[in-house]
Amino acid sequence: MHAGRTIEEFSDNQPLPRRGFTSIEATEFLHREFPQIPRWTCWWQGWAKSRYVLQKIVDKDCATSGTIGEWSWKRITTSYPTPHYWDGEDYKRREGDRWAGMIEVQGPDVTPFLLFSFLDSSGQVGRTYFASTQDITLLRRFAEALQHHFYPEEKDTILIEVHGGASIALQPEDDERLILPTELQHDIEQQVYSFFENKAVYTRLRVRHRRGFLFVGEPGTGKTMMLRHLIRQSNQRYKPSFFMLTIRRTTDVDDVARLFAHAVKGAPALVILEDMDSLTTQSQITRAALLAQLDGVGSKDGLLIIGTTNNAGEIDPALVHRPSRFDRVWHFPLPNYTLRLKYLAENLGNQDGKCLNWLAEHTDGWSFAYLNELRTTTAILGISRQAGDVTAETAKEAHTLLAAQFNSGRKNHAGQERTTAVGFQPVTA
Repeated sequence: MHAGRTIEEFSDNQPLPRRGFTSIEATEFLHREFPQIPRWTCWWQGWAKSRYVLQKIVDKDCATSGTIGEWSWKRITTSYPTPHYWDGEDYKRREGDRWAGMIEVQGPDVTPFLLFSFLDSSGQVGRTYFASTQDITLLRRFAEALQHHFYPEEKDTILIEVHGGASIALQPEDDERLILPTELQHDIEQQVYSFFENKAVYTRLRVRHRRGFLFVGEPGTGKTMMLRHLIRQSNQRYKPSFFMLTIRRTTDVDDVARLFAHAVKGAPALVILEDMDSLTTQSQITRAALLAQLDGVGSKDGLLIIGTTNNAGEIDPALVHRPSRFDRVWHFPLPNYTLRLKYLAENLGNQDGKCLNWLAEHTDGWSFAYLNELRTTTAILGISRQAGDVTAETAKEAHTLLAAQFNSGRKNHAGQERTTAVGFQPVTA
């Protein structure tokens, strides 16, 4: 067996029901079926972006052969059952129909190899595969060909590998207008760009090429928008890899370790840890384990970690009072009058200056998320009452509606529902 890391069948988490092969048992089965093949590669997908495209090789018609671009495949008969899986939905993307059994894959100018899909010991099909080749470059080429075949429109998107959820595809065009304090935006940009541009300087000064930044601020103050801006700009300039952790109640220290391990392999990399305050309060990760992981990453080169939090008071002081964990902390304030007026002028630009000034004056304490809702509510009122015309009266009426909600102490929309996709759309079916 060719495998370079521990996978979940060996985890010390809560035990799972025994349902299928462990990787060792799968290897033993393959040696019995194909004694002429001395070694097999255990191709564990985890949260890799190739996970979903490999599931889609065998289509829902249960074909015995097929062609995918320059690659072809055909079924190989073994004693392993060959069920085809369908979850009752007609997904065209991501949740491809899973398959089990053996296929032979033929590619351009390569020796054919076998690919085995099976029910693993955690009860999942399509998470672990075995290949009869040890050529990792070949397997990567095959996965990339599948990705381009099934998702051709995503070839030019920025892909963020998410541990704990579906990968996120971000359009490279930076069409969002950042409205933040100028000094804050420029300082963050300079620090991020300097990290990716100056690896040689880090090496010359014998300093580890690793940094950690933390964005702190109430929901809707621009942290997510700044992240998207940095990802787009970094991708355009430096082409790093992008990784992110989705926090769930079952998230544990092994998930964090895998995230950092994958990021190190893809370095230089930008790693996003959103909602840092939830890491040790709404998951299985302990304070000590998180600190140990962050300290361990400090010895790895090429990683820029950016964390965010809505609740500065809930952040463990040990995270921010030691520069080797988070070197810089930036506070994203609620927009002042000048920023509110600028935002309203760009998004309600058809209003006269008197109306815009009135709105800016009467939205003190509102976040950008609330100002965006003001824009949306104004548009909806205009559509329903003025045949699409947005007037000063509809803008003030929208303000009255939202001000009542704001003053009642209700949380703004950005805080009502936790997001784990930094405002991006995941690669969905």
